[in-house]
Amino acid sequence: MTDLATPFRTILKGLLAVIGIVARKEPHRDAFLARIYFHLNRTIQRFEKLVTHWRNSTLPRQRQRAPRPARTRSNPRLPTGRAWLIRNVDHYNFRGHASQLQHFLATPECVAFLTEVPRAASILRPLAKSLGIQMPGDPPPPNPKPAKSPFLPRPLAGSGSEPDRGWGDAARKDDGLGGTRLTPNHPIFSKAR
Repeated sequence: MTDLATPFRTILKGLLAVIGIVARKEPHRDAFLARIYFHLNRTIQRFEKLVTHWRNSTLPRQRQRAPRPARTRSNPRLPTGRAWLIRNVDHYNFRGHASQLQHFLATPECVAFLTEVPRAASILRPLAKSLGIQMPGDPPPPNPKPAKSPFLPRPLAGSGSEPDRGWGDAARKDDGLGGTRLTPNHPIFSKAR
């Protein structure tokens, strides 16, 4: 059996190092990046503790917790949307470490750990969602909405009746983006001459 905590710690320490780089370049975001830094450190500690209990066969029984009353928070919560962490720490090394984490989660040892210890998913699933990666066994995320086509000006009135003189097929003047391709005999070109 391999030690799962070591590669997990290495990958997340890489994420933390990139956060430090971004914090030096963008000091106005220090408070937000510090909250992310402490959140990821806490995730490392929770995962390592769970792996240690699993390896020693000392997993505590999972208790049913009573719902806690809502309390006011002095700090605002971190975002919860898909890939919010990737968007907020936009750095190529950060994306590389996220890819390493996805590969780590797909290893047979990690998949076996997740099936034996279902509460590990409650630690890893929010992290995976924040990095925009998929947990093993989860359905793929829905496809994003297609981007809107760029704005293209409408052709001038009467421009479609003239024959095409040399820029491709006369029967097909559509540029594929929803607009009409300008031809050499377009009125806009005759005024420029």
